[in-house]
Amino acid sequence: MRSIPPDMQASLDAGVTTHCWCWRVTRTDGQIFGFTDHDRDLLFDGVIHLSGSGFGGSDIDTQTGFAPDQGEMLGALDSAVLTEADITAGLWDAARIETWRVDWSSPDLAVKTALGELGEIRVSNGRFETDILGLAHKLDAETGRVFAKRCDASLGDQRCGVLETHTEFALGCDKRFSTCRDRFANSVNFRGFPHMVGNDVLQATPSSEPVRDGSSRGLSS
Repeated sequence: MRSIPPDMQASLDAGVTTHCWCWRVTRTDGQIFGFTDHDRDLLFDGVIHLSGSGFGGSDIDTQTGFAPDQGEMLGALDSAVLTEADITAGLWDAARIETWRVDWSSPDLAVKTALGELGEIRVSNGRFETDILGLAHKLDAETGRVFAKRCDASLGDQRCGVLETHTEFALGCDKRFSTCRDRFANSVNFRGFPHMVGNDVLQATPSSEPVRDGSSRGLSS
């Protein structure tokens, strides 16, 4: 549950109209930008939040469990702040965005309503549009290597190490260890885990094995 300052809650209960939205964007290079839907620039928490940019968006759809929250953001390109060149260069990719409800008559009265990152930014006719991804979306990102029997390198890349010929390219690679060994003589660079056990071994019980002498399960005597 969000904690709302008592004075702000009192103004909400009274039905005042001195509240506005503020968005603070922190790019991955550390630069901070502020935007507001108020009719004039607003100094809030040490950052000037610019008005008149058309910067705004929909409410973030909060999901239960581990599903990522998601919303949308759009606005006008600005030659001094948010340019198409900077977007194309990736300077705004994965920028952190905070959404605040602020009392413009007393900006110290504010409450953060959402936190996320900018997704893919689309530009058209002098405007931009992007998704706001809740921080839970990072749980869907694949990091590191995948623990699997098959190789996770691509034929001919630096990790594979095979120098492709026309014949090898035509034959291709199905990423199995036997193919890497027999077709390319490249088992030393195999990027999978061919000897990892399968579900049949993991689910095996002692009573299902006639011989229990501590020898390898994968080799017969």
